Amino acid sequence: MAGRSTTRGSFGWRQVRVLGMVVGALFLLGYGVYRVGKIFDIFADRYEVYTLVPTGLGLREGAPVTLAGQRVGQVTEISFIPVGAKADGNNLRIRLALNADVVSQVRRDSRAFLRTQGLLGDKFVDIAPGSEASPALQPGDTLIAGESLDLDQFLERAAGLMDEAGAVVTDVRTLTAGLVAGQGTLGQLVSDDELYGRLVVTTAQLEETLAMVNDADGTFGRFLRDPAVYDEIHSAVARVDSIGALILYGSGTLSQLLQSDSLYQGLMATALRADSALGGLNAFVGGLTEGQGTLQRILTDPALYDELLKAVIDAQTLIQGIRDDPSAFKPEIRVRIGW
Repeated sequence: MAGRSTTRGSFGWRQVRVLGMVVGALFLLGYGVYRVGKIFDIFADRYEVYTLVPTGLGLREGAPVTLAGQRVGQVTEISFIPVGAKADGNNLRIRLALNADVVSQVRRDSRAFLRTQGLLGDKFVDIAPGSEASPALQPGDTLIAGESLDLDQFLERAAGLMDEAGAVVTDVRTLTAGLVAGQGTLGQLVSDDELYGRLVVTTAQLEETLAMVNDADGTFGRFLRDPAVYDEIHSAVARVDSIGALILYGSGTLSQLLQSDSLYQGLMATALRADSALGGLNAFVGGLTEGQGTLQRILTDPALYDELLKAVIDAQTLIQGIRDDPSAFKPEIRVRIGW
């Protein structure tokens, strides 16, 4: 009887230990589920929004959704947009399940970006928070997707940059080869000893010239160092400035010419009178060339010109005869005196 009691007592203790282990395992399992659910927001209240993207390469359903880098939901569905409803080059419609606690952070001006977890990791959706001035997105609204740079685009741009760098290296090699071969001005400068010697001579002459300029006894040296020269220049500038002030604000002729309206009006009247005089002279000259008077006939009639020319020649002949033999032109005078 005593042996049976001992056997039953040990068997009951084993049951208690097993039960305790099962309860502990269940507690640990429940705690683990709670922690995982808290980490991944499994038990949080959610609301759904949508975003449209051209491509979802690397993005899977169940991928995390972050807001400013913090996980706030997950991707619940990725579907194709019907052909007739496509716009702006978008092909995929992504449904996002977000925690209800961040509804005030996701607004109309928020943007969704496809990011990569690490360099070669899976894709996830990152949302940039919106501003207070924009209204919050409501369940079922569409969140505008921003431009995302995926790995393929990055590699494509990097390949383009590498090609450009290769072209630059090729150009540099061509340029340096020409320099080494002595082609062009720079090549001659690098390889031509005569040109180098000329540059040395030119440099020496330039140094000599600068030394002369820096010489305190020279004209440039005095100009640079002598304060009297500066004072004279300053005085000359002051005189020029005073002359300009007198011209602008004084009472002289130039000042009156610049400021007086009456002098301007007088000059305008003189100009008008000169214009009228020129008009009269023009009319007079026109009368000489187009009229029927004596001056017009002298200017335009060849016969009258010939007669005038003949008369001038006869007058010159007469004057010359008087000079040669004045007695021939004296009249004979006879006087009789009667008683």
